[in-house]
Order: sequence, then C-alpha cells, then structure tokens
Amino acid sequence: MEIPKEIIDQIKNLPTPVIVGVSGFGGSGKTTTANMLADILHAPVVCVDQFSIDRTIEDYTHWKGMGWERLEKEILIPFSQGENPLKYGHWDHGANAVVKTVEVPHAGILIVEGVGLFRPEILKYLGYKIWVDVPQDVANARGKKRDREVHKNPQDEKWDGHWKRNDTEYFETFKPKEIADCIINNCD
Repeated sequence: MEIPKEIIDQIKNLPTPVIVGVSGFGGSGKTTTANMLADILHAPVVCVDQFSIDRTIEDYTHWKGMGWERLEKEILIPFSQGENPLKYGHWDHGANAVVKTVEVPHAGILIVEGVGLFRPEILKYLGYKIWVDVPQDVANARGKKRDREVHKNPQDEKWDGHWKRNDTEYFETFKPKEIADCIINNCD
C-alpha cells in the first residue's frame, strides 16, 4: 500500500492543531496506514484499542466496547486545547485494565486510528478522515491470519462473531466511507 502524495499535501496544508482519523474494518490495514502516515508526517499515533472498556464484555453494538468518552477526555479535548504532551491511560489487553500512563508529545499533528472511529460524538475533533477500504470478508480474513501468525492469539470466534457484527452495524449506521475525506484502497 502507498499513501498518495496528494493526501499528504492536503494534511500538511491543514491548520494545526489537527487530528487525522484513520478508520476501516478490523483487519483492513488501519494501523499500517496510520504508521506510514506517522513516519511521513512525524506525528504520533494513538490507537482506539488503548481505550477498550473490558475485554470480557462481548454483548455490545456499534463498537461501544471502546471507551469513547475516555478517548475524548484524555486525548481529543486536551489536544484541541493545545496540551503537549498528551497523557492517557494505557489499557492492557492481558490485564484487562489501564496499567500505566503514556505521554504523547506532538508537533501539532496527531493520528488517531481504530475501528468505529467516525461516529457523531468524535467527528467534531477530526480535521481529516481516511477510510481504509477493504471488503469486510477480506479484512476479517487478514485479521484472523494476523492474530494467529503474528500475535499467536487466534480469535476466530470474535472475528466471526461480535467484531464482525460491530463492524457491520457501524458501517451501516454511521456510513464512515461516505463521510471520509479520502478513501485508500487496500485490496491488493
């Protein structure tokens, strides 16, 4: 995958501070895209996964298993108000809890990436929105493969169950692809 130069130029020409949101289905390549942007823009990345609520809760919809209010309180509002460095509670999947405070210094550009990100309560903070476009079945297959081979943590039942359901509900309800400022095709 390559990030087109015109996208980089558009982001660089935005007034700062600016938050770039990167979203897509689970397994679509959001983290890869965000990290590529970070290298080019010299900007930190904050992952929505760090704001999970409780990994044992599986009966939620529209990615409400994420702590959107905590993301807003600890990252989005402080960044918008010029705080530097940002500080947030790092959620650890194994411990199923916030285990430490992370400091995020920045130079006026912040990248936030994750599933379910382009939702009404978050949109007002995002100065630029990128949708990483991959069919959901392809993204799910990639996510399953990554979890098995890279993380050594197969979670096929979650990919086929509530994660897939949440991606579908989010996509159909909030229309993230339609409200994105740009779409990066990551089907190859």
